[in-house]
Amino acid sequence: MASLRGAARALERPIGSVAAAFRRVEAALAVDLAFAAGSSLTFTFEARRIGTDLSHIASLAMKIARGDELEEGRRLAAARPLSLLALQHLVDTLDAGSIRTAARRLGIGQPQLSRQLAHLEDKLGTRLLDRSAEGCRPTADGERVAALASELLARWTLLTSTSARDFRRQITTLRLGSIVPLGHESQIARMLADLVAVWRQPGRRSHLMLKSSTAEELISELKAGRLDFVLVDMVIASDDLQGIEIDRSRLAVVGPVGFRERCRDPVEALRREPVAVPTARSGLRRAVHDLLDAGGERSDQTPANFTEIDSIPVIINLVREHGYLSVLPKVSVDGVIGGIEAVELSAAFDLPICLAWVKARDLGQIAAEIIRDIRS
Repeated sequence: MASLRGAARALERPIGSVAAAFRRVEAALAVDLAFAAGSSLTFTFEARRIGTDLSHIASLAMKIARGDELEEGRRLAAARPLSLLALQHLVDTLDAGSIRTAARRLGIGQPQLSRQLAHLEDKLGTRLLDRSAEGCRPTADGERVAALASELLARWTLLTSTSARDFRRQITTLRLGSIVPLGHESQIARMLADLVAVWRQPGRRSHLMLKSSTAEELISELKAGRLDFVLVDMVIASDDLQGIEIDRSRLAVVGPVGFRERCRDPVEALRREPVAVPTARSGLRRAVHDLLDAGGERSDQTPANFTEIDSIPVIINLVREHGYLSVLPKVSVDGVIGGIEAVELSAAFDLPICLAWVKARDLGQIAAEIIRDIRS
């Protein structure tokens, strides 16, 4: 069943609770199990690798909920999810022989443990322990549940510890995606060069792999788990991503030699002259939208005088050789590339440079290291 909505229907549960449970499993395993592909899910290679183990654990949970009636057990397990901690405490209590001894070993109060076990019995709809002055013994159901719980807990512990080791081994190669730098003078190019130089120093625990693409494609690969971090020229506005702005880039309307003399209003020039810009997949193009919006131009459609090109070298040649205009980072072109002049835009149109990663992955410490090295 390759969709959260389909799983929610089968389990008769709200889709929000199913999605939240799925995210908790990913967090516990420290791996991405699936990524959205339209209205369905595409499972990762890691999910396929551990799928049999997860299915076995789910089967044990269903048996705990309703013996061998697996269909009914699946419904009950979804409607009344059991705490792994409560199952562990049941096993610990039976091993100790009394609630008092178990509470002392666990370092919790006896009333708290008694309430937890009573709540577990209530969820399962059966008595698990026979209590007496001498201690406690398992009922027939208690013995069955404890045996299943012991196997489930052992399998889950093995799976989570193995996944954690795999994740730590995988993170020894840090996968960073970045928008394509405009040139060697660009802020992005300098940031990446500084980062690589520092990251290669002795004592670093991981290697660094760099990949360049458009901002939109990088975000898609980040969500799919194929990248650990991305460096993009846009503000991150997504519930499942964490983003930190680490710099800003001043933009300019650029044109051929002599452009500054005849350009009193750069926005007006963008309306009437041929313009070469990146496609909407880039953050830079979004900045052009903002610029046209500020000038009263509708930006939801591509103007007739615009040509969309996702190649900065082609845009540069159109400006220099064919009289086109464009909007580019000022530091990358002004006085750096011959045959081009730039009219600087106000700070209101500065292009943000943000580092982003998936919130569900515990990468905050590594993000701090990347930002520190870029700024050092």
